[in-house]
Amino acid sequence: MAAERGGSVCAMDDRYCIDNGAMIAYAGILEFISDGRKGMPLSECTFTQRFRTDEVEVTWRNDDATAEV
Repeated sequence: MAAERGGSVCAMDDRYCIDNGAMIAYAGILEFISDGRKGMPLSECTFTQRFRTDEVEVTWRNDDATAEV
């Protein structure tokens, strides 16, 4: 994914490799709020463990907020 965009990836010091569950939860609440707090029944929820982050549809940001710096 990084190479496709002309970037590189470096290894992180193990001290900083911690669970990112809080970031995932925050992204989820932003999606929930942007969808008018509708959500979906838990029984219909699924997950893909190896989902690429560039394949996620981001609905809670407008085009202006995602403009390149």
